[in-house]
Amino acid sequence: MNSRELHSIEPKTPEIVFAKEYWTGDSRDGHVVNGDGYHYYQITKTGKILDAYEYYEREDGTSVVSPLPEMLNIDWIEDLGFEDLEVLDFIDESEYDSIKEQMATVNS
Repeated sequence: MNSRELHSIEPKTPEIVFAKEYWTGDSRDGHVVNGDGYHYYQITKTGKILDAYEYYEREDGTSVVSPLPEMLNIDWIEDLGFEDLEVLDFIDESEYDSIKEQMATVNS
């Protein structure tokens, strides 16, 4: 992650950014085997995960969003062993918020 990428995103505070990570394999909820999707993170610039969700689409096109409570307060660098945040795709807060809204819609 370079400083230009960090400064191009409008975070809630200067220390928080929003990112997504592509995944392949089985979904956390067990409904998708050998599938793919994204993990969405609200994360500090130093790597602490503040909020996290898993997103994927079923074969019928239905979107599924699940919380990832096990990722809360995990440090991307210290706990997960990454050197930096380079593997993450930084996104606008609005994209992150749309994932959270989908989660709220599913649970209401």
